[in-house]
Parts: sequence; structure tokens; C-alpha cells
Amino acid sequence: MVSEPGIYLLLGLLIIFILCGRIEWVRHIYNVKLIPMRIIVNGTRGKSSVARLIAAGLKAGGYRVLAKTTGTKPSMVLNNLFEIPIIRFGKANIREQLSIFKKGVSEGVKAIVFENMSIRPDLQWIEEAKIVQPTVVVITNVRADHLDVMGPTVSDVAKTFINAIPRKAEVFTAEDALFPLMEGLCKRRNIRLIQSKEDNIKEREMAGFPYFEHRENVALAIKVCEHLGIERELALNEMHKCIPDSGVLRGYQLLIDKKRVLLYNALAANDPDSTYLIYERMEKSTSHLYILINCRSDRIDRSLQLAELIEKKMVAELYFLTGGNTTILRKKALTLGIAKERLVDLGNKGIAKVYEELAKRVEDDSTIFAIGNIVGYGEQLVEYFKKKGTL
Repeated sequence: MVSEPGIYLLLGLLIIFILCGRIEWVRHIYNVKLIPMRIIVNGTRGKSSVARLIAAGLKAGGYRVLAKTTGTKPSMVLNNLFEIPIIRFGKANIREQLSIFKKGVSEGVKAIVFENMSIRPDLQWIEEAKIVQPTVVVITNVRADHLDVMGPTVSDVAKTFINAIPRKAEVFTAEDALFPLMEGLCKRRNIRLIQSKEDNIKEREMAGFPYFEHRENVALAIKVCEHLGIERELALNEMHKCIPDSGVLRGYQLLIDKKRVLLYNALAANDPDSTYLIYERMEKSTSHLYILINCRSDRIDRSLQLAELIEKKMVAELYFLTGGNTTILRKKALTLGIAKERLVDLGNKGIAKVYEELAKRVEDDSTIFAIGNIVGYGEQLVEYFKKKGTL
């Protein structure tokens, strides 16, 4: 049994803990009120890009702005001038957003743009309605991802995004297929939902980006900025200077074992719809096409989705499987009818070994389209290829 002095000590520590938490929360609410423009970007794909684009547009409109993204690497971007990495000691936690507000206040910003970092429906509501308290909510799109948490259907994912919105926020989305459902859900809560259209962005306006950016992302960011009174050309000019997420789609001209290879890093687009959209739009000017699929052991659902995608829509000479638990994808692909000899299983192999195997099997004048998952192994794999094969 705990002695009487021990009980008093425990009660004292509990009271101190509660008081510290209360003080921290009061300070946070004070920080929130010091930053009048608060935007949170939710959705399935493109959150990091849209958050950075909106922040760039806000800078063009005269705001001193901080963007915080959790894409390939968690980062803060101050006034579209420089990027500050976020160092985490342990797993990601939405309490992190409190410290970002504190940083924003110390930097004197008047606008802050967050990428939503939570997945669970209850945590999404806490993050948006309680912590960020946004004046503007952005929902990029709704795709078949994290269905184990927000599903089981894509409609359920859309409902999760809508349910997290505070009542007084203005809401924007680029979603098309599920827009009627989302609009209906918003009307029930007396929330106005504004839709952007990618057709409103001209080809010449996209030509100003030095990396591959999705037209729908730009259209959504421009829609938000225009609604906030920022002139379109001013916003676009600053967006063209946007510091992109490290996982943004890029093409790398490499020389691998004396063979010319164009490597497309599309690992950050890890749902089937976004992956296929990039596949359709990327340049296919080489003589040979190979697809590298990086798997994650904890994302079996994604591996199964990608197996169906390559079988139905993405024909390649060889499919290289890397990462963890590649057996799941390989078995599914075989079941769907992909020939065994076209599946090269390099699961759980070291990065140098993967590079060596690809170097042996690819032909000169080839494209390698890398898809699946970028976190950890995927990012290291691309960096190794760039280092070893850069012209």
C-alpha cells in the first residue's frame, strides 16, 4: 500500500501537472488570437504542396507568414524565404501545433498555414476545432487512403474531413467527384463550401514552376488567395518561387552502368488515383519503361491497391518491388495475371543491392517510375540513385 505521505505527494504532482497544462493552454489561446489569419489544409493528397502555395500567395498579399508542413519531412517555411526542419523526439503528436503557434508569434507573423497532421477522426476534430481554430479550412481532395482508420468507404473519408471543420470557418476544396456529398454535409452544418476548378489555370501559368506541380493544387491555392483579396498575378508570381516539399515530383537524368535513365520520383503520391494521374501526365519519351514500387510493411492495403493499379492501368517491361512485405504485392499481382518473370522482388534488400539489380536489368534510354511510399527507405533509395547515377 502507498503510505499517507506518498498519497499526498502523488496528489501534489497531479495538481502541478494539471496547472501546467492549464497554463500552457491559456498561453496557446493567447497565441492563437495574435495571428488573425489561420489556415489549415486537410485532404488526402497534395496537402504539403497546397499549404506551401497558399503561404507563398499570402506573402505576395503583404502578410508575414509561416507555413508548417508534415510531408516528406516535417518543416516550417518562413515567409517563403527559408525552410526550418522540425526535429521530433518520438512519434508525431498534434501537440506539436502549439509550439508552431509559439514560433509564429515569436517571428511576428500575421498568417499561419498548417498541414493537417492527424488521421483519426477524433484527433482531426481536436486539431482543427480546438488547437488551430482556423479562419479558413482547405480540403484538397478525397481519395482511397487510410480507409482502415477513416473508412471503410471514400464517402466516410469525406465525412471525416467535413466533421472536423469549425462552424465559422470558410471552406475550399478541389474535390470533384464527391463535391455534392461534401456540399450537402456542409449545408447541414450551415457551412459554405467553395470549389476550385483546375481548368481555371492556364498552361502558361503552370510553365512558371521549376518542378512538377499539379494544376489542381495551384487552382485551389489561387482560389483561396483571390477570396482573401490577393491579386492573382501577384500570388502566382510568388508561388512560382515557392520552396517545394522534398518529396515533390521531379525527373532526374541519370547514367546507370553507362545506360541513360530518367528516374521519376513519384513516391510521395501514394494513393492509386494520384499515382495514375502523374503516370498519365509524365513524359514518356524513352524507349523502355520500368516501374519501381516501394512497399511498407504496415500499409498492406496500399500494396494491394497498387497491385491492381499496375495490372489495370500501368504497363511496364518490369516491376521492381522494394521495401518491406513485398510478398503481399507480388502475390496479388500474380493473382491478377501479371507474368511472374516481369516481377522482380527485391524486398528487404539493401539499397546498394537494389541499385545493382536495377543496373543489370534496365536497358539504355529508359524511364524508371518510382511509386509507393517515400518515408524512410523510399527517400534513401532515391537519394542513393541520384548520388550514384547523376550525370
